[in-house]
Amino acid sequence: MLRHFVHSIFGLLLLAGSASAQQPAYKIESTDSQVVNATITYEIQTKNFAVSRWMIFLPEPPELPSQPKLKVIGNPAGKVVNEKSPLGRKVRFIDISVAKPAPGAKMPMKLEIESTLRARKLVELKPGEKPPVVPALTVREMRYYLSPTPRADFNAKAFQDWLDAKKLRRNKGENPLELAARVLNVLRADYKYHYDPNEDKRASVACKTNRTDCGGMTFVFVAAMRANDIPARALVGRFAKPRKPRSTASDPGFDQPHIRAELFLAEIGWVPVEPAFANAQRRRPVRDFIGNDSGDLLVLHIDTDLVLPFPDKNREVDLLQIGPYYWVTGNGKFDGAVGPNGWEVKTTPLGKK
Repeated sequence: MLRHFVHSIFGLLLLAGSASAQQPAYKIESTDSQVVNATITYEIQTKNFAVSRWMIFLPEPPELPSQPKLKVIGNPAGKVVNEKSPLGRKVRFIDISVAKPAPGAKMPMKLEIESTLRARKLVELKPGEKPPVVPALTVREMRYYLSPTPRADFNAKAFQDWLDAKKLRRNKGENPLELAARVLNVLRADYKYHYDPNEDKRASVACKTNRTDCGGMTFVFVAAMRANDIPARALVGRFAKPRKPRSTASDPGFDQPHIRAELFLAEIGWVPVEPAFANAQRRRPVRDFIGNDSGDLLVLHIDTDLVLPFPDKNREVDLLQIGPYYWVTGNGKFDGAVGPNGWEVKTTPLGKK
């Protein structure tokens, strides 16, 4: 059993308490930035296969410090269930039987999402100011956010060797923000941004390349934090902006996918981190990309590696960021395909309060 799955409760609480003692006097300041109305459309179709039952999983956006007010309408509505990983994240499940199966089946779906997005900034406490009360992570959350996963596989030898080569072990007395900045400096120095939806973005693979995208950089960052006993996670979603004109499905501006990171600090909470922006905007200090969230990301789910309860068994999938995962029963040789998908966004800026 991997060692990070066997922390005792005492050990977890001790870790949280000792981390708290080393934190600078900061707080997260939040401001409602904009209201987003997004519509995602999906379609699954076959040519000759006759579908008798559709079983489909779609994302169910969570309420978070960065998106506190959510309204989601599905068509078909389906039902919201928990996936089977230790995090038990909510997903939307559509289960429809077809009364008269016929070749050339088609299943259109739509999610309408309304959310308030918040800008967040890590700011120093004023003299004499008390920090706000921040709920601690549960034991289950702490254990998960310190553990290796298929994407944040810091227990792999290749990643451990990379940590040593880059000198990214946490120094005695070093606070997590300082270590986060050192990791971002390595990502900035060693990588070029390259978007490839089919790239293997596991941290143990991405760390050995010299180019990757926001997902690869975020998984490397999250893995480095967890390897140093700092809770961290990825936020998987889409930028709150419409498709770029004349873009195609192979362009990041088409469905606007983006993944950023957060690390958890006791008495401060979840601190946003932008590995890809730190890589792209090299004239700015990397600390500018720690504790700054402009309120522009609609998060579809927390972290990766969801475990979906399919009829035959629970199956692990990486993301529900772009397309759905599905299972069908019916007659004939299966020839189903996903697409086309749609992405429409309207935003209403909110003034500072």
